[in-house]
Amino acid sequence: MPTTIPQAGGHQDQVSINSTQPDKIIKKTNHNELEFYQNLVNQLEHHHHLKPDWRPQFFGTTNHHHHHHQTQTTAKQQQQDEHVFIILENLTYKRSKPAQLFIHPNVIDIKLGQRLYDDRATPEKQERMNRAALETTSAKFGIRLTGAQLWKNLNGEYSSVPKSFGKSIKPDGSDLQTNFNSLFPISNHKKQDDDHHHLTHSTQGLPSNLLKIIIDRSIIPKIQTIQAYLSSFNWRIYGASLLIVFEADLTTLQAILASSTTTTTTTAQPDHYHLASVKVIDFAHVELADSPDQGLLKGIQSTLDLFHQLSQQLPSDLT
Repeated sequence: MPTTIPQAGGHQDQVSINSTQPDKIIKKTNHNELEFYQNLVNQLEHHHHLKPDWRPQFFGTTNHHHHHHQTQTTAKQQQQDEHVFIILENLTYKRSKPAQLFIHPNVIDIKLGQRLYDDRATPEKQERMNRAALETTSAKFGIRLTGAQLWKNLNGEYSSVPKSFGKSIKPDGSDLQTNFNSLFPISNHKKQDDDHHHLTHSTQGLPSNLLKIIIDRSIIPKIQTIQAYLSSFNWRIYGASLLIVFEADLTTLQAILASSTTTTTTTAQPDHYHLASVKVIDFAHVELADSPDQGLLKGIQSTLDLFHQLSQQLPSDLT
């Protein structure tokens, strides 16, 4: 279990592990996000009878000087403070049985939405954010690859993919699939004639058959569930991300998959389903509306399309 959080994108200085409860994190945020977790999210979920499995669990607030002292301070009580510190589920922590999941998780952050600012933004910020969307893949596809932390199995260390990576992808998306695929390197020793597939080969990655199981039986089903949920929410959300976490430790994966029956179907089996965690994160700019957020849903569909295409390109064996 890592002692630090493998983070991708976002403001990394705003998140830290709870020193006494490593399955939780402390996040420095604003009152809008606190209001979301304390009130708004409950309205959305209760109205549609939905499970809270599409976003991090919320455990209250804390005094940032004493992270180990959890409180139930309300948003109103903290109005005099510039920031609040909320306690959330650590999405990189081990998820379920068998206990040794997420030993060395890969973490990928995908910024969602075609509009990147809320109505409170100044005209200057609106102009800047509109320009940022048009100059990246946000405007057309509703996503931007924000960053990633990828485990290198041979070296035993993480490599970081910076924000500049996603911003360098062409706005028309002509190189989007290729760059997306590079976040999922495969370690096949025999390189196949797949230049037209634009797969990334690296001895630090995972065998293609294991990666395909993770994508088909865990990541894609989870994104489809999130898509169904968000299609029913009448809201507007800006600046949110889809955080994808999946086990990248080869020894751990081989042990988990060897303990379950491997099939050729894409039916999500329990152990396979929990090989990944997919959640929507960052709710500092949320407001109720009279219809679903189409820019957000565009981003979810674009992400699904990228994963489906990658899955189709992956060879299912090591030959």
